[in-house]
Amino acid sequence: MSNTQKTSEIVGSLLTIGDEILLGDIADSNSHYIAWELRARGFRLGRIITVGDQVEEIVEMISHCLLKSRFLIVTGGLGPTDDDKTSAASAIALGVPLVTHLDYRKWLEERLAQRGRDLSPEVARMADLPEGAVKLGQGMAGFFIEHQGIPCYFLPGVPHEMKTLLAELVIPDLEKRFPLRTRCMKRVIRVQGLLESEINQRLNDLDAREMAVEIGYYPQGRENWVTLFSTGESEKDCLERIDAAEAKVVARLGAERISGRNEETIEKVIGRQLLAKKWKLAVAESCTGGWVAKRITAVAGASDYFDRGFITYSNRAKMELLKVPGDLLESHGAVSEPVARAMAEGARLQAGVNVALAITGIAGPTGGTPEKPVGTVFISCATPEETLVEKHFFRGSREVIQESAAQTALVLLWRTLSK
Repeated sequence: MSNTQKTSEIVGSLLTIGDEILLGDIADSNSHYIAWELRARGFRLGRIITVGDQVEEIVEMISHCLLKSRFLIVTGGLGPTDDDKTSAASAIALGVPLVTHLDYRKWLEERLAQRGRDLSPEVARMADLPEGAVKLGQGMAGFFIEHQGIPCYFLPGVPHEMKTLLAELVIPDLEKRFPLRTRCMKRVIRVQGLLESEINQRLNDLDAREMAVEIGYYPQGRENWVTLFSTGESEKDCLERIDAAEAKVVARLGAERISGRNEETIEKVIGRQLLAKKWKLAVAESCTGGWVAKRITAVAGASDYFDRGFITYSNRAKMELLKVPGDLLESHGAVSEPVARAMAEGARLQAGVNVALAITGIAGPTGGTPEKPVGTVFISCATPEETLVEKHFFRGSREVIQESAAQTALVLLWRTLSK
């Protein structure tokens, strides 16, 4: 490879626009997503800047980013309302006039006509783009323009629209424009049952420099992530380093604590386990109110293994739907080991399935007692061979307790299915 063909790091800028971000009305999840997706493909953001909806500030930041970037991505401010000023500001920053994109205007007009509406001046303004711009996506706002050799991508702030354009148009175009970039690879190892401090303790003797891999630790609720990141001249080099590093990480943490990698959420892994066993699942939830069922059924194809869910908040519901004995509830209380066991076994028998998961607890902020404070949760998993019950105590708000209980229940199910 000649000197002119050596790979290099491609560094760009991300500009997010919107007063609602600066005021804290919405979280800027777009920046995290874009940075993650770019880094995984060998592109890096040198800066992430957020500005409000003032034209002058947008112009200033676009001009600033163009001086320091190999590429520029801008999100937000492309709609029909008065505070959507990205198109006008970008035209000023790029030194070109706004012109009407006739095909896009016609599409907008026809779309509204189908709904029995006329094209208003506000909506028509969405078709006014900087001269030379190429429309990105017909059914959503977005455009591309190249300025002095720098590709500039203007994307909608709506997350699902941004993700669609990023995946289908922006990243493929960047990869085509910069084929000789430094290759990067990132792998997430999902760890269950270990605190972040415990993970660090077990891995602190690893020499990341010797392995040529960056190691990171990221708590994700009740789950912890170990991230491995490597750069190299080729994907093969990166893969070899990541694989070698992962083997050392798993040896120290224990393979039984690794539930998945990258996008393998625990609910996806559970789905695969159930399919492999040809088992059906039912869940019985009290304090989580359907949180576990929601996560399981969010996975495509869940109908192949998920049979039903019982939301049994009251004692009457537990007795009627799960056949929990009334004297058990009276003598031990709804939040107890015997009731959790009876809920899981009852759900399995009433649904006629192979495995059932049950949760009962006190999510708060009221309802706790000295014997059973807020955050007390019992989780049970029943199979034809055995019924397991665990007692946990979670701290935090009602939502945090519910989320923690749901995650911990899924971990118990995963471990049960792993046997």
